[in-house]
Amino acid sequence: MTWQSPYAAPTSILPEDGRKHTKQTAISIAGFLVRHLLAATITVVAVCAIWTLAYLGLLLWAIVTNSGLGSPIAYPVGLIAAFFAGSIACLFFLLPSTAIAEWVAQRRGFPILAQIFINMVILAVLCLVAVGIKLAVRSVPSFRSLAIQSGVLFLTLLIPLGIYWWSARLGSLLLSLFHRGNHATRKS
Repeated sequence: MTWQSPYAAPTSILPEDGRKHTKQTAISIAGFLVRHLLAATITVVAVCAIWTLAYLGLLLWAIVTNSGLGSPIAYPVGLIAAFFAGSIACLFFLLPSTAIAEWVAQRRGFPILAQIFINMVILAVLCLVAVGIKLAVRSVPSFRSLAIQSGVLFLTLLIPLGIYWWSARLGSLLLSLFHRGNHATRKS
């Protein structure tokens, strides 16, 4: 051990294990952000691709049936709407439901695939809350309209939820492969 003057500035205010814990926490938060940013990006791109395929299908149908082709602005406006709808769905529905499902499954020791069902239950609750707030603000709420509208929203979000969840798993897989690659490089 080397002698250090009592008047010297401390090199760190945290003990060694405190720095290690802080570093692990920072890595965990960064991993969470990267995984969910990747998942949101893939989901929004998929929603835009679905709109593109739907538009092409409608365009082909119009050509085959000799109908009007529609406005030239329909595709770009629809693509912008799909981008914003996908972004809003990721931010307000898919991210919270997936993050909560990850947290619950990790805390309870459930297998990873159990997160899918937990995620779906949380998404259903979020849909009920969102539609309930909308109905309370805009019209006279009724159980029938709440059930129908939240059911439609839930069913509409199931495919993006699947894309988001599997994309978040892809992020975990890539991060673990990156971590293993760095660990293997350090050993050799």
